[in-house]
Amino acid sequence: MRFNLALYSLSAGTLLWCSQTVQANSEPPPLFEIKPQVCMVKTQGQTCQMTIRVNWHHSASENLCLYQSETQLHCWKESQQGSVKLAVKLAQNMEFSLKDPHQNTLARKTVKVNAVVSTKYRRKLKTDWSLF
Repeated sequence: MRFNLALYSLSAGTLLWCSQTVQANSEPPPLFEIKPQVCMVKTQGQTCQMTIRVNWHHSASENLCLYQSETQLHCWKESQQGSVKLAVKLAQNMEFSLKDPHQNTLARKTVKVNAVVSTKYRRKLKTDWSLF
């Protein structure tokens, strides 16, 4: 439950106003784990296909859903923990998140896509011009 707290202050003839959202029941966020967290592709720009394993645990029973960016992948109802294996395709680094029914993000993790041969740092072995 959230409360809006407004603070007023009079200082040197001016009125200052500050608003802050206060969390009433400050539960710790759920423990959220994704493995593996890195996907290797041969060259930069290739699509990575992999199977991820998602595990989470929370102190309270909740309805939570796993999202890949804005796409819903899997949901759990009235659970304190969850586990699922999913096949995913990634073209770039991707954020996975656990959200409640109100679309509040409770936890997030990023799976990175790394290339074995990176064109970004590749050095040319010969010059483009020559006198001979």
